[in-house]
Amino acid sequence: DAVSLGLVNVRDTGTGKGHGLFATAPLSDGAFLGDYTGDVLTHDEYLARYPAEDARYVLAANTDYNIDAVDQERASLLRFLNHSSEPNCYYDVRRVRGQRQKRVSFFTSRAVEAGDELCFDYGQQYWADRRERPL
Repeated sequence: DAVSLGLVNVRDTGTGKGHGLFATAPLSDGAFLGDYTGDVLTHDEYLARYPAEDARYVLAANTDYNIDAVDQERASLLRFLNHSSEPNCYYDVRRVRGQRQKRVSFFTSRAVEAGDELCFDYGQQYWADRRERPL
């Protein structure tokens, strides 16, 4: 995957988004970036941990499966993927046979040049109850 091969790095975006994940080499369409990792939380566990729903690194893979990547020791660099309404990445959720765990894998949705920020669409639900608007 691109993360373990060192084909991406984290740096400041120079915008209000803070840090982001950038390609350090060209990546082809459909390139496997890696898996989003962290603590797996049900919706109730998420609300108990973040009652104000203000988590910074939680990916809601579906209605009752959230991955909290706040702990950098347990999370991959994919936690630095920012939002874009013109994304160049997407994720796929796959069930792991016989387990509650799911595999949430990120891929490029088009060819990406070295230096490009890697972003995906957080979706309408993410922005529904937030004061800020996407950059």
